[in-house]
Amino acid sequence: MNFHLEERSPGWVIDAPIQIRRRVWLPATPEQVFAMLADSPGWTRWFKGMSKVRIDGPATGVGTLRTVWVGPNRVQEHFIVWEPSRQITFHIVQSSSPGLRVMVEDYLITPAGNGSTLVATVGVEAHWPLSRLPGLVRLIVGRATSGVMGITKAPFSGS
Repeated sequence: MNFHLEERSPGWVIDAPIQIRRRVWLPATPEQVFAMLADSPGWTRWFKGMSKVRIDGPATGVGTLRTVWVGPNRVQEHFIVWEPSRQITFHIVQSSSPGLRVMVEDYLITPAGNGSTLVATVGVEAHWPLSRLPGLVRLIVGRATSGVMGITKAPFSGS
């Protein structure tokens, strides 16, 4: 069964009722980090728990649709920001699991010393009754999205 989520603008992530933010320094240029994020099928090599990626339309850029399998969940993502070497943002449009009204993921890359800083921010709004349990929602979504930290062990070409 598919549950449809509402779309929001890219900036909504910073106003979301629930936010999960991870910040990491990577020994790679912003171009290399962006290339890793832009390679949708490649996420299965470094995003812990992501077992499959299917491209459902254009393979890159704003408008890209992909379906990913993370643990027991399947979600379809729609890319709404695609700024090479700087930022990728997408929102979840469908999920195999109920409970969420909105979910947006933003990946912002900035130069930092001999590498780059990646800030991954997930914004979430849940349906009632989960909306009354933000700690539980944060825990569940936090676990599902924690695989992004696998990028710290990713082999960046030329780094």
